[in-house]
This record gives sequence, structure tokens and C-alpha cells, in this order.
Amino acid sequence: MFFKRIETKGLSHYSYMIGDGDYIAVIDPMRDVGIYMHEARLAGMKIKYIFETHRNEDFVSGSRELGEKTGAITYISDHDDLDYEYGEKIKDGFELQIGEIRIKALHTPGHTLGHLSYVVYEKDSQEAYMVFTGDCLFMGGVGRTDFYGEENLEKTTGLLYDSVFKKLLPLGDKVLLFPAHGAGSACGEAIDGREYSTLGYERLTNDALKMESKEEFISKFGKMRIKPRYFNSIEKLNLKGASFVGSDIILNPLTLDEFKTLKNDVLVLDIRDKEAFIGGHISGSIYMKKGLISSFLGAIYTTEQKIVFVVNGKIDDIEEVYWYCKRIGFDNIVGYLPEAFGQWEKSGEELEKLNTITAIKFKELSGSNEFILLDIRKKEEIEADDYDKDRIHIPLQHIYKCLEQLEFEKPIYVLCASGQRSTLGASYLKARNYEAWVITGGVKMLEALE
Repeated sequence: MFFKRIETKGLSHYSYMIGDGDYIAVIDPMRDVGIYMHEARLAGMKIKYIFETHRNEDFVSGSRELGEKTGAITYISDHDDLDYEYGEKIKDGFELQIGEIRIKALHTPGHTLGHLSYVVYEKDSQEAYMVFTGDCLFMGGVGRTDFYGEENLEKTTGLLYDSVFKKLLPLGDKVLLFPAHGAGSACGEAIDGREYSTLGYERLTNDALKMESKEEFISKFGKMRIKPRYFNSIEKLNLKGASFVGSDIILNPLTLDEFKTLKNDVLVLDIRDKEAFIGGHISGSIYMKKGLISSFLGAIYTTEQKIVFVVNGKIDDIEEVYWYCKRIGFDNIVGYLPEAFGQWEKSGEELEKLNTITAIKFKELSGSNEFILLDIRKKEEIEADDYDKDRIHIPLQHIYKCLEQLEFEKPIYVLCASGQRSTLGASYLKARNYEAWVITGGVKMLEALE
């Protein structure tokens, strides 16, 4: 049997290749599909089938491009009423034999109504060997159930409970578990970082599987969560199949004059470390280290946004970030400015600094009401005894639509857990002419002073 897990960098997404004999099936392929064809060539096998667990919302699917380039058949769920423009629809119980393995579709709704898991059996065995659970069951967590609105939360969360407890767990404790996401994904919370698991190990360790009743499960997991801004566009894109991206990186360098002409009409992303950005950056640019892109670029900006990267000689980083953007549907990448900061200063322009304040200095301001403390953490991160004087809570993912809550005349001290998100948030506000400060060290430093 051939088996390969492919991790999509920047997205906490897993896709899989499984096959036997001459043929391979790919489960939930990412957008840049060259790696699947490369692995198939190395194995001397042909990609003949593609399975989608559901209409994904957090990344652009590569199913249509991979299918056209390999001739593979794409299978999608026929359990929801979506206007797919590609693929062959299948239902619960659909089976496919590939050499000596058998793949069987299992309808596991909850995350989406049409969600399918895929159970693998070896040879003629009736005992399941492994299961691809998509966004239904993760290592340490379960999928979110809020995509159909608050009015449907009880229904969808109840469906997820039935899928996990009545369909997946009965497959057996020894069954290997292969979900579509790892730790850090926006499609679940409390996902563990371990590499491998079984249904039995999840039964023992996964808190979501320790609920004593369906009602308790619904009460705990039936809640609305932050939905990144780009999810809506990806959902539509994955119904028709995105434009093909191939394997070439189309990323042209800009001259300084070209950059200055474009600067006010594009999103300028600075992907250096936060210390470098704080110490000196081009006016109007946004701090967006590559590890933040999947969580916040698509949450704050729309996929139509034109993007220019500013770099300081590390073209490999830019090429990696290029794919991070493409994988979540940001196709309008105009180019990059090489040796950006040296060029900027040589042309007579000054680099700007981002205001910072230590936790100690911030505490000294606590007697004043002439500032705003902007806490950009998620709601579930905030503890009852957290510092809250003059605090306004706006999760960073919502900052673009909540600016009216911030008084323009007051300095804004931006707080997160450690300083990464607050640097991004402060750069966003500064680009809009707010007086923004980063509380260095974040909540951890404030707590240390208690």
C-alpha cells in the first residue's frame, strides 16, 4: 500500500495520498498540486481518484486542476445542495476498490451538512484500518458547527455528535485517524499538535469525546466563532474550481519608482520579524510575518486586495509567502520591492518606527483615562482577572469593521498574549493615522508584574 501525508504550510492543513498497485487517490488536495504529481512519479503510480471530504472554506481546493492534469475522477458529496461545477457526486456507502484496499464513503455531517469521511479497509477485511475524517474529528478536538448560523447551532452540533459517537467511534479503537487539519486551524479549536492518533486514543484523551450526553456536547461545542473574512469567497470559489496556478512563481521585482507609484493603491506587507518592523518600516506598510498570514490576512482583508511585498534580500521567504497567499485565494500579487529598506532610505525617505511601551511603563499610565487599552485577543483567551482598565475588546480578526469604537484623539495601547498580534494590529491602526502603541510582552508581562 502507498500512503503519504502532505502538510500545507501556513494553513495547518493535511491532505493525503493513498493507493495500491498502479493507482493513487488524493484526499482534499491543496491548490498547488505539483507535489502530488511529483510523489506519484516517484512511486511509479498514477493519480486516478480525488476525494473531497466537504466544500472547504479555509483554503482553495486543487481538485479541479489536479483532475485536469492527471485525468483523475473527483468525488464530492451528494448530501448537500451545492452548485458544484465539477466532480461526480457520491453518497454514504459509496465504495471504490484500489488494488487490495477499499475506500468507503461515510456521511458525517455537522461541520457541513454534506461532510463525508472516508474509511479504508485492507484486502477483504470488514474491519476498518484507517479513516480520513476531514473537519469532523481532529486530534484533540472536533470541527466547528457554526457555518449555518446561530439559529441552526443546536441542529448542526447535534449532527456532529451523532457523526462522531454513532458513526466514527464504532469503527473501532485501533482505527488510525487522519483529519484534514492540525493545531492552529480556524476550522476547530483545541486541536492537539501530535502527529498521529487512533480513534481509541482520542476516546481516552480528547475532551470532546468525554461528554456524558448529546445535550452536554451541544452545550459545550454549539457556539458561534470568528469566521475569517475570506471564508465566504473561498466557499464560492471551491464550487466552480479556482483558476489554475501551476508550479511557477509569478512574482516580479518592482523598481523604486514603480513601487512609489503603486504604494497608495496596494497593501504593502512587511514579512520580517516584529523587532525589525518596530525598529524601522516603510510608511503605511503592515506587519505580517508569514506565520500570521493564514489567520489574519484573510480575516482583515478581502481576496481582491492587491499586494506588494517589501523584503530585505530574503527571496526564499517571499516565495513561501507567495504560496501562503495563493492558497487562501489572494491572487492579486503585484510584485515585491527588493532591498526595500535600503532603497527607501537612499531615495531620501525615512523609515518609520512603531511606538512601543513596556508593561511597567504602561502600568504607570493606569491612573489616566486619556488612553484606550485595545485587547485584540479572542474572547476565549480573556480571563476574569485580566487587567481591564479602559479596556475595549475587539478581536484582531474584527478590527477592520470596528474602528468606530476607537476614539481617534486618544492614544491606543494594543494588547495581545505576547506581542505578535499587537504589532500587526498597531501597524494596521498606524496606517490609518491612529496613534497606536504595542505593549511589549503582552499579557504575559502584565501578569508578571502582578
